[in-house]
Amino acid sequence: MAVKPSPGPWLLATLRHPPAAAEAVSAFFFEAGAAGLWEDRPDELGRLVSRAGFSPEDRERLAALGPAWLDRLAGAFGLDLADFDFDLELEDGQDWAEKWKEGLKPVLVSQGLAVAPTWWPENDRPAAAVVLRLDPGLAFGSGHHATTRLCLELLANLAPRAARILDVGFGSGILALAAAALNPAAEIFGVDNDPAALAVAEENAALNGLSGRVDFMVMDLLESEAGAATNKPAPAFDLITANLTLAPLLELAPRLTALAAPAGRLILSGLLDRQAAEAATAYEALGWILEASPRREEWAALLLTAG
Repeated sequence: MAVKPSPGPWLLATLRHPPAAAEAVSAFFFEAGAAGLWEDRPDELGRLVSRAGFSPEDRERLAALGPAWLDRLAGAFGLDLADFDFDLELEDGQDWAEKWKEGLKPVLVSQGLAVAPTWWPENDRPAAAVVLRLDPGLAFGSGHHATTRLCLELLANLAPRAARILDVGFGSGILALAAAALNPAAEIFGVDNDPAALAVAEENAALNGLSGRVDFMVMDLLESEAGAATNKPAPAFDLITANLTLAPLLELAPRLTALAAPAGRLILSGLLDRQAAEAATAYEALGWILEASPRREEWAALLLTAG
């Protein structure tokens, strides 16, 4: 959660990057201790421009940390390091925490579901049956990014009819908590391989009166036996969500298939539009049937049914 900085000069970190790296960039800045984060308009090369505010004392640390992290990020997404541009400069008089909040207004997903920041006034409540209050925290996830929004739109229709739900890579907990709020009777689990995500998700559960409704666990499904995510071998999940990136979605395909109930549904996101066909082909080879592939901006999601 962003903290309000004291007056005085602040360090502005600016990163120009391909859209595919947006969520990873957000997570990096918050994990590095940013007081606030926001996006400006794309630059002339079509790159997103992410800016974050830090204490001036962080300058040397960020100057050393940034280039090494960018090298790893470019490799993970199969991008050219030349597509990234990292810059640090001092600025006076900016309230980074408030600047960050300006871009995080409520997201109205459907008449049944909306997501609002914790600081949003209750008297300006979105017109939805369920309104989640969320602090993105270190595991950045507020419902604004296109990949999360695509998942939420599909969940709004599917979660009320699902008895047993699994969220893989829960991050801030937004998808699992949305499912819990939409379907109070469902049995819901969340797994993530990042220990930092657990505290954020549980805090967001408490903020929404949903403590104990989702069984959040730190676990790497690629290193566990199929079905171990629940410690209950049966029944299988009739709805699984996974908002990741292409590489882990392809690696996880056999595990997610093993965890699905007959005729179970699977929501995949975190895919660039050009990656959707490759992901769909991999899952269809395992017996999944592609039901829909909604798009938003340059991103795509897949809704599949177990064959």
